Amino acid sequence: MRIIVFIFVFCGHFLMAQHSPIQSQYMFNPIALNPATAGNEDALSIQTSLRAQWTGFPGAPMTQNLSAHAPLKNENTALGLQLYSDQIGINRNTGLFGIYAYKLRFTNSSLSIGLSTGINFLKSYYSRLDVIDNQDELLFEDSPLGILPDASFGLHYSANKYFITFAIPQFLSHSFNGTKFQLSNDFSNYNYTLGAGYLHEFNNGLSLTPSFLTKYRVGLPPQVDINLMARFNEGITAGLSYRTQEALVALFQVNFSNQFSFMYSFGLPVNQFISYTYGSHEIGFKYNFLYKTKISNPRFLGW
Repeated sequence: MRIIVFIFVFCGHFLMAQHSPIQSQYMFNPIALNPATAGNEDALSIQTSLRAQWTGFPGAPMTQNLSAHAPLKNENTALGLQLYSDQIGINRNTGLFGIYAYKLRFTNSSLSIGLSTGINFLKSYYSRLDVIDNQDELLFEDSPLGILPDASFGLHYSANKYFITFAIPQFLSHSFNGTKFQLSNDFSNYNYTLGAGYLHEFNNGLSLTPSFLTKYRVGLPPQVDINLMARFNEGITAGLSYRTQEALVALFQVNFSNQFSFMYSFGLPVNQFISYTYGSHEIGFKYNFLYKTKISNPRFLGW
């Protein structure tokens, strides 16, 4: 079944400026947001997720993500790999990125510096559109495959009870002029993210982590995520997140063991889209291998 012409609402965002796949589960998988968090599990960690945004809405975004990262033994460095596929209407973006993070250790805290570099594979399938003007040949030909580099940068400071995180995800820009993709670096198109959180522990095994994440781009109003996560006896984590002018998100994580976890989140729009969608759903799985490095990390590493 072909996709209706409405999808052009998304095309400007895809064809101009950088595009970072949206995820609600960055609190469970922070490497998707900030490369500086690579190695934060202190073990080889593999995580996969599938996000369906605005389900029931034709051409709505669909994102698949696979990441793996681990600290190097007896070193302050960590390496990672991230593979994702992001589809918005007729536009598909597949990315493969390598991640490097270096950790500066202090007495009761640490500062990690991270860099992610890789390749985006971009393609627009115009032949899938239902068109009105059958004489426009451009709408019957798919775009060529664009192969473009990109990079992300991040800082992550963590102490015993709090953390501060900053990142510029995928700061290179790309555009499509009708015949080929073009790459550029425009500071006004950068997306800046700044977040922080605090851990409060109770004697009964309950812990609460309030946090926020601010996303800013020049010329646009900032967007803020306000989060509250509760952990019960290390086995179950549940929380709520409010994304200004966009969605209210419920998040859950179940730890079946010290190694294997399942995550689920449900987002309900708080804008005009609420009348046209059944919400956004995201599921994820995480597996941590048993080996541990000999480095002792601060207990609270963020989110």
